[in-house]
Amino acid sequence: MTISQPDTIEVLPIKLKKLRQIHGWSQGQLGKKLGVNIQRVSKYENGIVCPPPKMLVKIANVFDVSVDYLLGNEKEVLSDLNENQHFLQCAQDISLLPKDEQKTLMDLVDAYIKRSKFRELMTN
Repeated sequence: MTISQPDTIEVLPIKLKKLRQIHGWSQGQLGKKLGVNIQRVSKYENGIVCPPPKMLVKIANVFDVSVDYLLGNEKEVLSDLNENQHFLQCAQDISLLPKDEQKTLMDLVDAYIKRSKFRELMTN
């Protein structure tokens, strides 16, 4: 199946390669996780072939993201916070990090919020 949607041509290959690199996997390693060969992964990443629907689901599961995310549906990520685009971009980037790094960042954010609330209580 050849890619025919303009948005998918631009978004899916870029996100797939970025996710793979963030996880530190080679194309061969990702291929093993997906049950395909390295050439197939390369074709997905280069936009030569679009993964079929079942493979999109498999890719999303491997990276712990949604198929909508892979296809460029950004509305799904923190849609209630549209006013602050920079915050949204940071949150999206954080969601691509490995789970242990996400936890570290969330612990840091939680500590900062607690400190801020404590300071507020002390000044009132």
